[in-house]
Amino acid sequence: MASDNPIIQAITVDDFKDQFYRDFTYIDSWSNVATYNTGDEVFYTVNRKFYKCLGDGVVSVPTTTADWSVQSPDQKVSDLDITHAYGEADITFNDQLFLDNEDMVLAYLYLSAHYLVNDLNAGGVDSNPTGIANSRSVGNVSEGYAIPDWQLKSPIYSFYTKSSYGLKYLNMITARLTGNVASVEGATNA
Repeated sequence: MASDNPIIQAITVDDFKDQFYRDFTYIDSWSNVATYNTGDEVFYTVNRKFYKCLGDGVVSVPTTTADWSVQSPDQKVSDLDITHAYGEADITFNDQLFLDNEDMVLAYLYLSAHYLVNDLNAGGVDSNPTGIANSRSVGNVSEGYAIPDWQLKSPIYSFYTKSSYGLKYLNMITARLTGNVASVEGATNA
């Protein structure tokens, strides 16, 4: 089910790439109006495979074995991968938690990145090679942290602890899920 929020509907694949420009290796889809040279990599949407160009001035479809070789998809993200991650994020994203559109878009992108990493890992691709660090040090300075047990043991939130993007998303929504409680002295007339 796609989101009916016009702000979410307006988020593009390029918005994802702009937000996470250093995080993933993006591969463009093959285009029939482009010319490719040795080493160029493309995603062919017809058969959903990645290809590497073997020559210069190539205009043929990637399934032409003289000009192209099939490549492993490891560490490569196509526009279709991002679109699928958006579809998954649509299912669980609650836009009502956000009053500010910029915060909503950022949270949606982090949730989508989490689903993308999860999908890539499910497909056998090591898309999070560094894992989630629980400590680091530089010189004499070190820091450490642990994911709270309530998140790790929660059947709902534990899924989001599996990637740094999910943790960022969880951090963004946690404060919005917790309300203020006040007691008021009084009685009822029953």
